[in-house]
Amino acid sequence: MEILYLVGAILFSILWFTNLVQLLEKLHQGKNIHNQKILGCVWSACLTIFIIISTSIVF
Repeated sequence: MEILYLVGAILFSILWFTNLVQLLEKLHQGKNIHNQKILGCVWSACLTIFIIISTSIVF
């Protein structure tokens, strides 16, 4: 069960990085980046929660 938290942290880090790349592309093109900012906040919060849970269980 503990491995799911580690996998979740990896999954959210991949989603966070993908969102960052899309944000930079849209920013360069001059498009609206509101959705990427909101998704970035959500992915960051989920990533932080999963990292805290996985480190508290493992250590």
